[in-house]
Amino acid sequence: MKKIILYSGLIALGFSSLSGLEEHGFSMDEFEQMELKNYDFSGYTKVQHKHQRLNEDSLMYPSKNKNSQETYLGELFFNYKYFKDQFTFNTDIVAHYENIDNIKEDTYTINQAIVTYKFNDFNELNIGKKTPKWGKGYFSSPIAFIDRTKDPNEPEANKEGFTGINYKFNKVYEGDLQNIGLDFTYFRTTQDFNEDFYAKNSNILASKLYFLYKDVDIDIAYLYSDEIANKFGVDFSTNIKTNFEIHGEFAQHDDGYYNYLLGLKYLTDSELTVISEYLYQNKQQVVNKPLWDNQYVINKITQKDPFNILYWSVYFMNSFNLDDKSHQDNIGVTYTGFKNLGLDFSYTKMSGKNSSEYGGKLIDNYTWLQIKYSF
Repeated sequence: MKKIILYSGLIALGFSSLSGLEEHGFSMDEFEQMELKNYDFSGYTKVQHKHQRLNEDSLMYPSKNKNSQETYLGELFFNYKYFKDQFTFNTDIVAHYENIDNIKEDTYTINQAIVTYKFNDFNELNIGKKTPKWGKGYFSSPIAFIDRTKDPNEPEANKEGFTGINYKFNKVYEGDLQNIGLDFTYFRTTQDFNEDFYAKNSNILASKLYFLYKDVDIDIAYLYSDEIANKFGVDFSTNIKTNFEIHGEFAQHDDGYYNYLLGLKYLTDSELTVISEYLYQNKQQVVNKPLWDNQYVINKITQKDPFNILYWSVYFMNSFNLDDKSHQDNIGVTYTGFKNLGLDFSYTKMSGKNSSEYGGKLIDNYTWLQIKYSF
């Protein structure tokens, strides 16, 4: 896509200033010979290894009865886009391999497969499997009604979408109200179609109104279902200063459940980044799922180029369960000095009482190494 935009800009420049281009060594014949690409692709491949020390006090420990275990993960992600007139085809494909304590599994997933028809600059129609990525939260998103649940340890991981029909409207204005967007999605769930959604045999209609007012991003979301509780949510984000952003989300379900999130992101002149979020939910969720208890605080601090050492970053992340006082602490280092290649090494420790969320896990601590190549 970036190449297409670049080529389009060059062509526009050529028509607006032919004589200037002649002086710089360009001719119309050369422009005519340019072949504009009608496709784009990107992706990555990554491998991970975890050496995990087991918690002898965990209730699950007798099933292992050993001190440690090894986990190996491999993933190949490929995105392809094809452009034809007003149509765009966009697909994400993921091949995943995991070996956890010699229990092996291969999965091959189409995360997205969308055909987009752009009526004009303001309206578009999407048909197929799509990942919406609703919400402003980094580690969790209460209003992401039609997204799969984030993993706080890998919040930016690619997630599989659901198959349906989506309509979008977006328009930019001058004045205090700078932007308005509408987003409508419909899909059906059955035992065999969109079966991973938490409502079976249901019609799902989700809508989101977005507007940018005086530099404040605001979303108002609603989900209707004929089988589960309807949901209403709102989020916001704004910059108090150029380097200081605050954000929040609130969601209310018709069955009485509600949750909300408040967070901030701060960047210093020395490129120290702080992300902090507080999550509250009035009812516990499914045990052993990410962030299932009532209250959490999650903080991540990242320092780029510490002591002016180029290409390195160090980070610390803490996930704290305010109800049972247990926590997970993660300290790591990344290196990006090789072209398209990233290295990430970290150590993670679980702490808390045996009956607590993190203190009761089977894994007591682990070292983690990831090698990721992007293309």
